[in-house]
Amino acid sequence: MFSGARLRQARSKTSEGTLSAEELAEKVGASKAQILAYENGRRVPDPPRIRQLADALGVHPLELADQSDMRTWQLADLRRANGLRASDLCRELELKPHSYRRLEMMGLAAEGRYGLSPRLAAALGVSMRALERHIANTPAVRQRLESIQGTLTALVETHLEPGRTDVPETEDRAVKEIAACYARSAPTIARVLHQETLTLREMRRRQATEAATAFYGPTTQEQRRARRRMESEEARINQLITSLPRRLDVFFRAQLAPGSWETLSQLHLARSRERALAMISPALIQDATLAPLIRPLSGKIIESGSGLYGISREGQHHYISFKHWYDALYPWVDDSLRHFEQRTTACDPPELAWLRQCFAQSQTVLFSFDGILCRLFADNVRSVSGHLAQAASGLHLHTDPNGTADPVALLRSAVDQGSPEQVRQLDGILTTYETAAARRAEPLPGAAQLLGALSRGPWRLAVVTDHATAAVQTFLTHLHPETGSAPQLGVFGRPTDPRLMKPHPHAISLATSRLGSDRSRTLLIGESLADALAARAAGVQFIGVATQRSHARMLREAGASNVVETLTTLLAAVSRIKDART
Repeated sequence: MFSGARLRQARSKTSEGTLSAEELAEKVGASKAQILAYENGRRVPDPPRIRQLADALGVHPLELADQSDMRTWQLADLRRANGLRASDLCRELELKPHSYRRLEMMGLAAEGRYGLSPRLAAALGVSMRALERHIANTPAVRQRLESIQGTLTALVETHLEPGRTDVPETEDRAVKEIAACYARSAPTIARVLHQETLTLREMRRRQATEAATAFYGPTTQEQRRARRRMESEEARINQLITSLPRRLDVFFRAQLAPGSWETLSQLHLARSRERALAMISPALIQDATLAPLIRPLSGKIIESGSGLYGISREGQHHYISFKHWYDALYPWVDDSLRHFEQRTTACDPPELAWLRQCFAQSQTVLFSFDGILCRLFADNVRSVSGHLAQAASGLHLHTDPNGTADPVALLRSAVDQGSPEQVRQLDGILTTYETAAARRAEPLPGAAQLLGALSRGPWRLAVVTDHATAAVQTFLTHLHPETGSAPQLGVFGRPTDPRLMKPHPHAISLATSRLGSDRSRTLLIGESLADALAARAAGVQFIGVATQRSHARMLREAGASNVVETLTTLLAAVSRIKDART
């Protein structure tokens, strides 16, 4: 692992310029011959000497190692490359020698030894995920997890059989065997597997629902989409079951004490709210196990003179990965978090507080399309209208050359002039323009994030629009991937009879009926006067989005009492309500 070539390279590039072998030897209390022997590969320095060399050269000890095969290192290799002896880490982690040897050789941490992997990762200068890769390379760890794979898989799959409602119990023989494998008590293993079983059982239920649609859905297209979701859910279930031994192993090394978990959860809830973060800071300063899971917020200083901290990427990953297990082990933390959320949101702006309540009480959220999720025709709307007017003229449909620049409105104006066949042909031409534009349309700021946040929550989602269904579906297929579940949106596009377009409530009524939604718990997010009027006619709640005061005034005059400037305001409200629920 130690690289003489990298030592020579570091010696030639110090902040003081090139350092001779003799000068380096003097700095570390060695001889010139020893330094040259290190560089030529005839001798390998012991860990303390590696650290002395790194300090003298102003580099991290890992920079003196050959990292070309670093992914194959075991934990012991990583420790030695850091210039550390086992006794050094025993002091750092406050472990007895036999406890550290068990961690290094077997990957086992005693129950009650909290936050070992975060502290160890910090001591070794690597991320927690990199540390876990090195631990996983240890043969004894691989053998231990392979030996328990069959028992764990059989136990979980047994409890997932149709009709089963029971969960793993402390007295089960398999639970005791698993507990011995991880050096944990049987009640701890039972509580964790209880929660995992419930999670997988809910996924099986969703899979069965999709299977019913896949075989008996009303249209071939819906059947295909349901089949894809069914297969995706099956893959996720299999992946979770297969990875369970490894995930348990990682969790028990990283497991935080109840107080540390509560603090990390508060950071997750606080997000970037300075008032909430300031309330958490005293607990952060006193908890060394959280160091790799938090990050300083630059330039944020509170009255006490200390800085503010937020949750780091690794902290967020730990929170998301293991929250359901912490809920099983520390159920009392939920009450504390609810109290924390109440205290920190007491000073929310009235608008945000109302929006949180609005989303919390809704079970279905409907979106308008053009002007909410994207600007479909952007700067070429007049060009499209012109081409559509020419097409209408070719179909012997009269349009006002000085009339509307809205292509959809132009189609509506032609309804009373032509036959259903003429209108259908004009509709097809407009659909072609819309679909082509949808391939290039970019989501408006906050649209992808809002759809993503809602799709990961309990809400049913759909788009109701006067634009073509094909255009909306085209847009959704290339929507930014952070939405995660855009294909799950229902799409209720332009009706066959254009007279049923908004402000007619047809699309909203169809959406609520198909989704099985209660209209009193349905919310429409739109930006046009037609959206507001359609929502009122259908008896659903409406939130208008208007960037200009004149536009907002027009919506309010139409009865829309709730108007916001941007979708990011709605995203903030959804994030708060989701945090409170989780």
